Amino acid sequence: MFSMRLIIGIIFLLLINVKYSFANHKFTCNHFTEKYEKKFSLPNKLLTSISLVESGKKVGDKFTSWPWTLNVEGKSKFFESKDQTLSFLKLNYKKKKNIDVGCMQISLKYHVKNFKNLEHALDPESNVRYGAKFLKSLYKRHRTWNEAISRYHSSNIPKKNKYLEKVKHYWSELRQKKKYIEIGNLRKKRDEKIEYYREILSKNKYSNKI
Repeated sequence: MFSMRLIIGIIFLLLINVKYSFANHKFTCNHFTEKYEKKFSLPNKLLTSISLVESGKKVGDKFTSWPWTLNVEGKSKFFESKDQTLSFLKLNYKKKKNIDVGCMQISLKYHVKNFKNLEHALDPESNVRYGAKFLKSLYKRHRTWNEAISRYHSSNIPKKNKYLEKVKHYWSELRQKKKYIEIGNLRKKRDEKIEYYREILSKNKYSNKI
């Protein structure tokens, strides 16, 4: 009986830890994309949209950017934790010609020198920060956001045009969602004010009767 209770207790704790870890990582990329959009003066929701194309994964009932994502020579791999991802990365980094890492899928082939080590490249904040910096540099060089977005992925015309359309799809959806939220908030504030003044009028009417 004791051993059975112990086993059930251990399973319960493991499930809680998995759920807690899952919740912690669920919106890690999004948190940092929003932060560095502001810091680098990028268009609202653009970096988030790019991250969804680069490392998007269905987590529960949501589609979100996943920090523990690798693209190994064209094939995406999603891991459950940083340790798993880093372990695979260290074993395969020198064996494979091209590996993209993290929220923004930074290419180690071209950009690894901008990080202290592989762990630093994978770290969600440093990964997103560098992605934002790189995107801004592309904008400064090419002078349009469409060109900056497409060249974030490739300079090959068919590839970059297809990529641009994907990013625009998410970008449009996210901005529309934000618009609905803002309208909802305005309506809520309006209704609260109406209710507030109704209460004042009601109290005044009651006072006048007395």
